[in-house]
Amino acid sequence: MAFPHRWATVISAISVVPIHFPGGQTMFISFSFFTGIRDAVPWRTRSWLVKLMLLMTLMIAVSGATAAATPASPDKTRQVQLEAELTGELQRVVNAQRRIEGQGRDVVVSVRFVRDDRQQLGLVIDLSEAYVPQGALYFGAEMEDLTSELANIASEFLRNIIVISGVDIRFGGKDIYDYFPAESRFALFSGRGASAPVTAATIVSAAGHGIYYHYGFKDWRAQRDPSNGITEDFITPDYATELSLWLEKRSDIAAKFPRSNTTAEHGPSGQPWDEIGARYNLQLIYPENPNLWHSLPDTTGNLRERNEDIRSRPLFANHIGADAIFHLHTNAADQAASGVRAIYHTGRSADQRLANNVLCYMKELIQAKEMYKNYPVPSQSEKRNNLGENRLATMPSVIIEAGFHTNPSDAAALKDPVFRTAAMKGVEKGYRLTAEDKGCEPFKIDRIPDTSGMQNTYIPVEVHYQGYPQFAVTAKVEVVSCPGGWTCSGGELEYPDHEDTPLVYEVMCNGIWWSPATFRFKTSLSDLDGVSPAAVEHTMTCLPPGIRGNSGTGGRPSISLRPQKAR
Repeated sequence: MAFPHRWATVISAISVVPIHFPGGQTMFISFSFFTGIRDAVPWRTRSWLVKLMLLMTLMIAVSGATAAATPASPDKTRQVQLEAELTGELQRVVNAQRRIEGQGRDVVVSVRFVRDDRQQLGLVIDLSEAYVPQGALYFGAEMEDLTSELANIASEFLRNIIVISGVDIRFGGKDIYDYFPAESRFALFSGRGASAPVTAATIVSAAGHGIYYHYGFKDWRAQRDPSNGITEDFITPDYATELSLWLEKRSDIAAKFPRSNTTAEHGPSGQPWDEIGARYNLQLIYPENPNLWHSLPDTTGNLRERNEDIRSRPLFANHIGADAIFHLHTNAADQAASGVRAIYHTGRSADQRLANNVLCYMKELIQAKEMYKNYPVPSQSEKRNNLGENRLATMPSVIIEAGFHTNPSDAAALKDPVFRTAAMKGVEKGYRLTAEDKGCEPFKIDRIPDTSGMQNTYIPVEVHYQGYPQFAVTAKVEVVSCPGGWTCSGGELEYPDHEDTPLVYEVMCNGIWWSPATFRFKTSLSDLDGVSPAAVEHTMTCLPPGIRGNSGTGGRPSISLRPQKAR
């Protein structure tokens, strides 16, 4: 909204001092209690003690710092300890997992940390070959769910201990595609998504899951079970629609949907079309192109249409030549797991950059809401090599897990339209700035230089900011200290249209005062999305007649403010 006049105000600053470490990291300390998945009670106990001891060590290292911090990489001895502990836990999980057709009963698990060519620390979970279903032609949804369970357990276990770049799954030391040669052509494509930049053209907003036909039970059913009042299949279309809204408003892009957004009845199932998986919508739209929706014609398993549904979304994006695809999901794990996750396919640098930018601005937008200021959003995305939605896409592809529906607090957020809007604004902003070749730079006030000038002239105040605020931006100026004998008041002013840094307003000292008068202000900014970085304090000195200042320019003297005219 544009206002006919922009009013200025003066404010004082609150200074926050972070604790910085070599390499540019800032230390934050928080106590987190992780509850294991399934029946691994002994692991929970050991994990809690290990984390408590490590966090106590970190607290000593930062001399009582309370603001929370990225964990450092462990030394070799600690890595070996963590590898052993994780191996034991995952072995128990694998032993308890149900077996799908063709899998062996006895599977051996090993875990090891590895560094990539950029020296990022990652994790490899190596399962013996017995875990690979014999006779299967494709890496299907059941296999993906089982291996994702292991990757999620490992990631959540390590989250408050060390930072890892992600989890790769191996089988007898080999990649999954060594066992499924029909899929290998999709593993590391040579198309533009592998390294090319994101550009603003066509975006696919893909709602995860949806109802499918199960050939064993001979019925139509959702792909995910309900939890805390959420069925993932039915909530993700709201997120896809929300993302499309902001892509259209702010990136001038009309997103494409693999799933239908109509509530008309889907005849075969008797359910609304917007609850049905993408496979069936694409079958309706592209009856002459079964490669999109019937991409596994030679399979006969009970889950064959669910497997085809997973594949249909990236195959649709490939077919229309999309420039990026976002797969929108909610997550599941132990109820202690919380927050956003962004996942890209191992080895795809453009996808990783896009995913990291999306996390950056989801954090900025979500945490701008008071009730979600502590909602967990990590700074780094995670690589995975076992997720078909990303693997099959020939353009930058990111899985966005907006929260854990298995966590009651996350579930409440996921159902809140305020949270949904903030989260999807963040995804759009991350995409848009990536397309503009800009990185992660949250909105903040960089500095406000002290200034001075002559009485009865307007003295400019420069508010230097960093980041990419959504205009209109409001500046709020408060008076921290006012000299005796003066009348001081603050106010607000609006910058309705985009202005590069600095934003400038002007202050006049009205009247005659025969000695210098120094005022202390606190200025804060807030953008259209409610992102409000910390305020900054600064001073202004008004000089009496005959004394020349370093800038600018009856009755009881006072100050007045106005926006500087556009430069």
